[in-house]
Amino acid sequence: MATLARSALLCTAGLLAAQDDTRDALILNDGSVLRGRVATPYDPEEILILNGGRRTRALREDVASTDTVAARIAAFFELRLRYRRSPRALRYLVDWAESRQLHDLARLQATELVLVDDDDSAMHDFLGHRRRRKQWLWQHDGKWRTREDIDDAMLKRPLRLQGERFALSCDAGALTNVRALFDLERLAVAWFERFGRELELREVLEPIEVRTYKDAETFPKWGFRPRPYFEPPPHNNVARTFYSGPAPQRPDLLFFVGVQGLLYRSMIGEANRQDNRSRVCAWLEIGLGMHMERMMRGDAGFAAPGSTAPEDLVALRALGRGYKLTHLVHLPMYASFYLTQATSTETNWAAAEMFVTWLLDGAAGHDLRDPFLRYLAAALRDRKGDSSSAFDRIVGTPIERLEEPWLDWLNELAGN
Repeated sequence: MATLARSALLCTAGLLAAQDDTRDALILNDGSVLRGRVATPYDPEEILILNGGRRTRALREDVASTDTVAARIAAFFELRLRYRRSPRALRYLVDWAESRQLHDLARLQATELVLVDDDDSAMHDFLGHRRRRKQWLWQHDGKWRTREDIDDAMLKRPLRLQGERFALSCDAGALTNVRALFDLERLAVAWFERFGRELELREVLEPIEVRTYKDAETFPKWGFRPRPYFEPPPHNNVARTFYSGPAPQRPDLLFFVGVQGLLYRSMIGEANRQDNRSRVCAWLEIGLGMHMERMMRGDAGFAAPGSTAPEDLVALRALGRGYKLTHLVHLPMYASFYLTQATSTETNWAAAEMFVTWLLDGAAGHDLRDPFLRYLAAALRDRKGDSSSAFDRIVGTPIERLEEPWLDWLNELAGN
């Protein structure tokens, strides 16, 4: 069953690379080179590389070295964070990315530069913009427009920005959304660094689509109140979020919805074909998303992972449960996490986040992280879902026995 699920994931999660995308290379021990895109970078036994419709598998022991897009993306963000205060260095980063075949990140970096400084003619030229009199013209929706005209046009047809692992469509705030896309790309780097090897994640070879909305009023809510969400394949296959507040710097729960997309693309594959409200394991999906949401920090466009540092208020909310852990792990996604505005909904979100964070926290006085990650892979990748028996067997402890130590941790965190 697990083998079938993994095979289906390769077919359904957007892993068929474009015919001309040969940016990854496996250098074998005999000196030969396999080119294409690496789909299974963390498989302990063999590496699958895709080249258009051709699939080639190489035993890991036969691979001397690799040259991958993933490694270049990680290096790009190290440089971007290091030189964030220097426009001159960030202009150099455009050339650096372009020369290493990170064409979309090069364009994204150039776009940020011209949105900050409209007089940067070199970056306008790089983007293919046209000069008319004293104004630069951008192409959008098949027409050449001034920067001001694009702001109005975006309301009718969203502007689509493309990165490597994410693409973002927005209806307002071009600069803010460019930086939101940079943050999503950095999230993906952190996701693979933190969980790639342990969960044997698949690479994201086609961008995960994210749609941002200028405010909560225009946002197509899913449930009683506006709250960001992800619609997995085979449905719309898009993450949706919005901006709130008087001067927002980042969309609401941006990293949360990014993780939802990464989960389905790098692990799960498709959700239930007959029910767009169904998810494979709701508490895990919510908890992991919020765990990474809490971990990603920094100014808009320059996010970086830090410690999760759970908040005492979230711990207090989690303590408000009127049910046991055995109930938490069976909560349905729509009815328990989105449908109502009741206090119980906020409690469910807090409980899912806090339980996942506690299980992953090696400093919490337990040694459950490794078995929990094995359970996580079984629940999501191998489609065991919310099975309590699978949890008990793989984690090695009946979930009922975790109630008391988890509550002790929550009470200490909440200051009780």
